Amino acid sequence: MPHTRDRHLTPSIQKNLKFWPVICLVGARQVGKSTFLKQFKKFTYSTLDDSGINELAVRNPQSILTPPCILDEAQKAPALFDAVKMQVDQKRIPGQFILTGSVRFSKRTLIRESLTGRAKVIQLHPFMCSEALELPFDDRWSSTLSNKNARIKRADFERILSKGGMPGIFATRNSAEILSYWRTLIDSYIYRDLLFAVPKNSKPAVALKVLKSIAEILALGENPTFARILRKVGGTRSQVEKHLLGLEDLMIVNRVPHLGASSTKDIFLPFDTALFLSLLNLDSAQHDAAIHISCMQIRMLGEFLASRQITDQPSEVFYAESNQGHKIHLITKNTKNRYCFYHISEDAIPHDYELRFLRAQALQYQGSAVALTSTQKPVSLPSVLVAPWELML
Repeated sequence: MPHTRDRHLTPSIQKNLKFWPVICLVGARQVGKSTFLKQFKKFTYSTLDDSGINELAVRNPQSILTPPCILDEAQKAPALFDAVKMQVDQKRIPGQFILTGSVRFSKRTLIRESLTGRAKVIQLHPFMCSEALELPFDDRWSSTLSNKNARIKRADFERILSKGGMPGIFATRNSAEILSYWRTLIDSYIYRDLLFAVPKNSKPAVALKVLKSIAEILALGENPTFARILRKVGGTRSQVEKHLLGLEDLMIVNRVPHLGASSTKDIFLPFDTALFLSLLNLDSAQHDAAIHISCMQIRMLGEFLASRQITDQPSEVFYAESNQGHKIHLITKNTKNRYCFYHISEDAIPHDYELRFLRAQALQYQGSAVALTSTQKPVSLPSVLVAPWELML
């Protein structure tokens, strides 16, 4: 079954359970946290979605803390975190608790950071392409691409680009079913989970407008900065900012800073391509060039972030845009702390003018430049490697 795919994150969780008393596994709703954790048979499993367990967790959290145990949706009972801290401090043994949440555990969501120094926080992302196709993990974001071959077919890449990586729906062929799934899930994000991410004066209508504005800006081939989102949504700056941060805390929006610029140029991307498409009522990433490139940027960002969780490396990532509107869609660092610049293009061999900004930025930061394109095999141009989109996967 699709939802029982092996996850590349398993060895990382197993390793960290040997060192940390608490693992906090976070991730957007329906990303597969509960199914993933049920493979850890030595842990008793309880979910705070169960009203009885929830009531116990609120009134007497110590009563459900019998290690080793998994407590799913722990954000529903903030008192749990202090209770876990107290128990860990009394007996500091690795692998006692796994807490999961569909919202980031932070002061911003009114969850006290009482587990600092006692817990390892790990995020589970939607299926990587290699997970969906049941291929072994290969960290292509940390290695040299010139000696790599694409191991994923273009048709498989395009299919995953349109259907996204959510375990419950990524293999479904019925487009109407996919759109219905996402409408229901978006309602859960906006009308259920938002209350945990924006505990005071949350307005679901504003959050939905923010989400749709991000998708509409991307569909125009523009970068969804806060200023552009604010213009489309309307309302007060503080209200829009509060709900945008809430969507970020729900992990359904990823923030990407501009390299070398202030936070006013940060952009916000949906965490899954199918979410992006559903917000536009589309079922294919190949609708037009702007949407196709946006889907690839979202997918590549997700692949990078997921690979960094698996390898336990820093997930620092940027983008860049010139004054003339030329874009570098992703900027990462490899294991040698060297910048890698990735520009996504529809053309097999982009025009030299399109690559000028990419070359200039790579030269300025003494990094490598890669143009990800529709080419079928890698091509070396002066100071730029032109590679197939799917080579990164």
